[in-house]
Amino acid sequence: MRFTFVILAIAGLSMAASPIPAGGTCKKDGSMGNCQSGLCVQKANAATGKCK
Repeated sequence: MRFTFVILAIAGLSMAASPIPAGGTCKKDGSMGNCQSGLCVQKANAATGKCK
């Protein structure tokens, strides 16, 4: 039980620790992470966008 909690905590921190820099690939819903600027430009028919 304790081991599972530690693994989940480490995984959560690693996903939240590094925002995507400008020019990086992103998804507007934030599923790939968040842009440093907070702005992901994604066209309606595109699978991904770019951080601005």
